Formats: sequence, C-alpha cells, structure tokens
Amino acid sequence: MTRNSPPDVGQKIKALRSREKLTLDGLAKRSGVSKSMLSQIERGLTNPTLGTLWSLTQSLGIDLASLLDTPQEEETSAPEIEVVKAYQTPEIQSADGKCTLRILGPIDLVSKTEWYDMRLEAEGCLESEGHASGTTEHLTVLEGALSVRIGASVQHFEAGDTARYQADVPHFIENKGQTPARALMLVLAP
Repeated sequence: MTRNSPPDVGQKIKALRSREKLTLDGLAKRSGVSKSMLSQIERGLTNPTLGTLWSLTQSLGIDLASLLDTPQEEETSAPEIEVVKAYQTPEIQSADGKCTLRILGPIDLVSKTEWYDMRLEAEGCLESEGHASGTTEHLTVLEGALSVRIGASVQHFEAGDTARYQADVPHFIENKGQTPARALMLVLAP
C-alpha cells in the first residue's frame, strides 16, 4: 500500500470477523450494519462511512485507529502493488454517448502518457482536436473493427491490428460497423 492509498479495511474486517467466528449475519446483527453492506465492504466494492466503521469497530472490540493503521512490518516486508478496483476507474463519454473511455493511466503521468480502454458503439465516432505538437496515438483493436481518419486519409483495421498516427492534428476514430468495437488507446506526448 502506498502512503496515499486508503487502508484495505474490508480485508481487516473480514479477518477480524473470522477470528471472532462470526458470520456476516452475526456481525450485521451485532453492529447494526446491514449484511449486504458488510459484504460490499469486505469485497472492496464500497467505501464505508465513518459512522459505519465506528459501529463495526465497536462491535468487534477494537479501536478505529487500529483498523486504519497499517502494521509496520506489512509496509516493509512486501513489495508494493497498487490495485485500482474496477469501480474506482474513471470513465468519460462522448457527447453522443456512443464512445466510452475508461481511464487506465495514473493521473500523475497525464502530461506525458495516457492510456484508455475504449468502447465505441456501432456508427460511433470519437472526434479529437489536435493534441500538443508531436503527440502520437497508438490504437490496438481488441474487438470489432475501427477506422482512423486524418484529413482525407482513412485507414481501416480489425481485431489484433494496431494503428499508429500523429495526433497533433484533428483526427477521428470511427466504428462504421454494426457491432460495438473495443480498443486500447495509448497517447504519447513528446
């Protein structure tokens, strides 16, 4: 866990519940937190409120600080692996709703490198103004087929193909097919 990452309270609560030999239902009754909310917290699908954490720590007989602290040996004994859960991955959509970009790259690299999981519905188009001078895009089709249009030039490509092109001019990524397409897009600034 990095210094700026939130603690994984879900795993800690699950471990404490198991140590106490409590079922989800048992801890729900003891804490007043619903069974479904407990399940979501333990699986890392939701972030609990302070009030929910307070109820859980009181019913498990621990203080809130111990739930939020990371043991010192845990920080130094294992290499860091940062996990971004699916529900934490930001998405943006085109104005017409036919293109969805899941932002896979970390925010601190956005000035140099961006990468996206792109889904483009049938007859959809992602229109882009030119990026900074010298910027290139690398688009790998995973499903379906796409076209890239820059000025009068158009290139068509299918699943498994990669298009590399200058992206510092207006360009269009189009799905002229009748089925959705999916691609990975990497944007590299100079």
